[in-house]
Amino acid sequence: MEDELRGLLDKALSLGASYAEVRYQADSERSVRVRNGVLERVSTDSTEGYSVRVLYKGAWGFSSGPRPSIELAETAFKMAKAASTLRRREVSLAPSELMSLKYDVVEKTRLSDIQMEDAVKYLVDLDKVVSVDKRLSVRMLSLSMMETRKTIVNSEGVLVESRVPRLELFMVIMAHDPSKGLSQQRSEQYGGSGGWELIKALRIEDDAKRNAETLVKIIDNAKPIKSEEKLDIVFSPELAGIFTHESIGHPSELDRIMGREGAEAGESYMKPSDLGNLRIGSEYVTIIDDPTIPNSYGYYLVDEEGVKARPRILVNKGVINEFLMNREYASYIGARSSAAARASEFNREPIPRMANTYLAPGDWKPDEIIRETRNGLYFVSYQEWNIDDRRWFGRYGGLEAYRITNGELGELVLMPYVELTTKALWSSVDAVANDLSFNAGTCGKGNPMQGVPVWFGGVTFRVKNILVKPPVLNQ
Repeated sequence: MEDELRGLLDKALSLGASYAEVRYQADSERSVRVRNGVLERVSTDSTEGYSVRVLYKGAWGFSSGPRPSIELAETAFKMAKAASTLRRREVSLAPSELMSLKYDVVEKTRLSDIQMEDAVKYLVDLDKVVSVDKRLSVRMLSLSMMETRKTIVNSEGVLVESRVPRLELFMVIMAHDPSKGLSQQRSEQYGGSGGWELIKALRIEDDAKRNAETLVKIIDNAKPIKSEEKLDIVFSPELAGIFTHESIGHPSELDRIMGREGAEAGESYMKPSDLGNLRIGSEYVTIIDDPTIPNSYGYYLVDEEGVKARPRILVNKGVINEFLMNREYASYIGARSSAAARASEFNREPIPRMANTYLAPGDWKPDEIIRETRNGLYFVSYQEWNIDDRRWFGRYGGLEAYRITNGELGELVLMPYVELTTKALWSSVDAVANDLSFNAGTCGKGNPMQGVPVWFGGVTFRVKNILVKPPVLNQ
């Protein structure tokens, strides 16, 4: 394998490339889906191939294919040569902490040893766990067991070999009561890197049962607030996760900041000059993206450009502190890569991406924050989020939410939502707890689209004096 990759590398350099990298990537997946307790699908899928990326006179060329053919290097070079006559700005690579490493995520029980019959049985049994009420009319459960193997070499001496197995479970359950004309839906994604032991580590069964019971309670007991109110809001780690991912993570991607995604996914409210200068939150807000968290869904130790992974402190005590960058975009602002170059498959180029993004823990306990809240709401989970193209103005709708009165949790509140700017959200934070937890997700970006595994999460936190709106219900 290594000899084949180095052969492509040498060919690209002999043609005149100033830099070259070659990647082999193999992805395999076995998946099972059960709907309402009945097996719906069993499938297997795999992709495997090679890619070559070269730099010539300040322009990139990229090529990929299923075999390590010399033509891959020749095609990548031809593309770079053609692009060099059309480029808007010259590409260079920032000096960065490169690393050669071989690593393998340990599995106590290898996913490859799990029989598909056992996976089907697990989902059928899980469906029984969530079937707590006949009004839970839709229950869709899917389980995927995946493995990604990569070998990367580049012209600066990097050799990286990795194997990362991942387990993912996706759940959608819906409760419907025709007598009330009301439906509620909950979707949840669980995932991590490791073996079958993740099923227990992620506490899927306990959480799934609670989700099902909560949907029924909402239909039976939740009441909407009567009118708009300004309240103190306590958000759970789940809400912290979607906030950090959407309002801080994506706008911190430097390729987005510099306009690469303008016509595809939008822009960013951040500018390169904001680094170290723009205050976006209170002193209690520190937001981190860390690929190195053991057993995380977005786990890696070296990125696709051979840069050593590390925690990236995107916001430090309320101030924009660091961007998500690969070597190219880091060079534009005179910085070093933050090891954010990721590619979803062998035939995709590496671009700046998140990994595991979260609101850092504070000193409070969650129950202390609630106890110290006089008049507010507690958002445990969400059912809706929307954010504009610049990631500045967002709307977030609650699913499980409770009134807080004089430090005590009260009645369930039906579908409250908030509309606010990113700065209004983070600047209003006055208490941050220590109960760090994560949710899994698949983050989409790029053209062609690249979906990569991520965690997003954080801790319970409170924001002061935020406008809460009631739902618009059909009468």
